[in-house]
Amino acid sequence: MNIVIAGGTGFIGTYLKKQFEKRGDVVKIVSRNINHIPWIHKSLVHELDGIDLLINLAGRSINCRHTDKNKEQILESRVKTTQLLGEAILACNNPPKLWINASASAIYKPSETVYSTEKTTDLSTDFLGTVVAQWENVFFCFKNAGPRQLALRTSVVLGGTEGAFPPLYNLARFGLGGQVGNGKQIFSWIHLEDYFRIILFAIENPNLSGTINCTSPNPVSNAFLMTVMRKNAGMPIGLPAPVFAVKIGARIIGTESDLLLNSSNLYPEVLIKAGFEFKYANVDDAIADLVKNKN
Repeated sequence: MNIVIAGGTGFIGTYLKKQFEKRGDVVKIVSRNINHIPWIHKSLVHELDGIDLLINLAGRSINCRHTDKNKEQILESRVKTTQLLGEAILACNNPPKLWINASASAIYKPSETVYSTEKTTDLSTDFLGTVVAQWENVFFCFKNAGPRQLALRTSVVLGGTEGAFPPLYNLARFGLGGQVGNGKQIFSWIHLEDYFRIILFAIENPNLSGTINCTSPNPVSNAFLMTVMRKNAGMPIGLPAPVFAVKIGARIIGTESDLLLNSSNLYPEVLIKAGFEFKYANVDDAIADLVKNKN
């Protein structure tokens, strides 16, 4: 296949490029890097015309202090890039067959007891929830542009070298991997390999479109997650982090405490009903695999 990954220089995009190229696919990247496709309309039209797959991962990290300036960048980096890609597709003589756009679990309200599925309509109205809603609205404004469209509402992606796994595992290794807050907040997650496998599944299943919860079917509590981390790190103890300490620590390292304290409780109903089989459905297997490949 001929594939373009927009915003493909990060942790997930780099992995996807490597895995696609192992299959013999041709992958190009859109980014601000001078060696990549630039974010210029004419260049995008030229590169997108006739390709098989466009994946858009562009967006400023939410792992920062949510100041007014950062909020503006978080929103604009998602909405404007999606708009640019949509306008380029409209100008293509032969638009991409499939357009997969990143989305996020933040669109759902936090809950410790109720799963959020793709049918959930009571959505979050906080900052990140409204960002995701606007992001998806722009994406689906181009539903008649030609490509089949999929928005992947992705939970925390666990990979071996970057993202959330390394810092959590290192905390566990050094005896600091206790529960955060009361430990009851729900952690939705997906192994990086299953993320890639979901994209392959979407390519092979032309009836899939719209929004998909890109997440393991088995979210866990923060306390359970950290227990698994400690077990795999061979560390029997883990100092807990009470709420006040999390809030202080988050301010010191320049992030938001809600990213650690809020629940994300997703269930991938569309994928399950479509017959997708997760390789890493349980967090125990996922963490064990990541630790094995890390060492």
